[in-house]
Amino acid sequence: MNKPYIIAEMAWGYTGSYDKGIQILKGAVDSGADAIGIHLTDLPNYMVEDYKCTAGQTLSDSADTSISIYEFLVRTNMSNNDWLKFDEEANKLKIDLVVMCNDTPSFHFSKKINVKKYVIPAAIFLELDLIRLMVDENNDIILRAGGATLSEIEAVLEFIYTIDINAKINILVGIQLYPTPIEELHISSIDTLRKHFNNPNITFGIADHIDGDLKEAIYLPSLALAYGISTIEKHITIDRKDKLEDYEAALGIEQFKDFINYINISIKALGSGGIDYLVNDSYKTYRDVVRKKIVASRDIKKGEILSFLDVEFKRADVGEQIDSLDKMVGNKLLKDVNKDQGLEINDFL
Repeated sequence: MNKPYIIAEMAWGYTGSYDKGIQILKGAVDSGADAIGIHLTDLPNYMVEDYKCTAGQTLSDSADTSISIYEFLVRTNMSNNDWLKFDEEANKLKIDLVVMCNDTPSFHFSKKINVKKYVIPAAIFLELDLIRLMVDENNDIILRAGGATLSEIEAVLEFIYTIDINAKINILVGIQLYPTPIEELHISSIDTLRKHFNNPNITFGIADHIDGDLKEAIYLPSLALAYGISTIEKHITIDRKDKLEDYEAALGIEQFKDFINYINISIKALGSGGIDYLVNDSYKTYRDVVRKKIVASRDIKKGEILSFLDVEFKRADVGEQIDSLDKMVGNKLLKDVNKDQGLEINDFL
């Protein structure tokens, strides 16, 4: 199978520090990621100042609780000037920017940087004007399906295709909890969704958010490769012990290298999906080793005519395979043969 497009999702993991953002960017490149995922946010247009997130936790457990969520994010958010410099560095390092714009002003700013793909999260599936702007600008779209119903996914797809019938859409399956329990991964649902959305322009991927402290976090996303995904997104941080924002579901840079290594190994193990291997050299070698050979059941003298009673089938290094028996029986041996000696076509007249 083909290597999936791997997105190292930074989100707010830089925790307000441009230098930390660059460190994560370089770590993503060194790990072998294809893209780094960033969030662009204009806080006054994204969140009310007295937002308390009464529905549940959305910030890391290391966030400063002495200030409001709004103020924390203001301090955490990089400036537009920093993002312009970040974009320049990404271009130099030849890694794609996958961008999620959380509001309309952020989208307009995004046109100043090199956006490879736009991310449309379920949170803005109903913000049709914003979606239209993104699709008109770049029709290579990632849909995060976590938090959306099937009918909502259908509706946003239908809307996108009214804007651009040729839009390329990658649906990322995965619940973005902080972190997501393993039993909530539902990786096999990818197969159901792929059959439901039977469209050559729609591909699938996984947005994995399980606890980065779990040993399974490095290799579990690779299971999704068996369902034909083309994208894997995983959060990245500098080092989990630093507990930067969004670290709960993130892998440290060194872990991220192992994570991509597991993906590459899994790709080799899965293969192309074809059965050409049935005739390759390795398969022929295995076949030759395990197949029983034709051997003599007794000592046979030169000149004797071979009968069915004169042969047995055993694992042996020398001898023809059983399907050659008819070419031997009834023919005269050209040499003496000992019991258990392998018999070959050239041994007969």
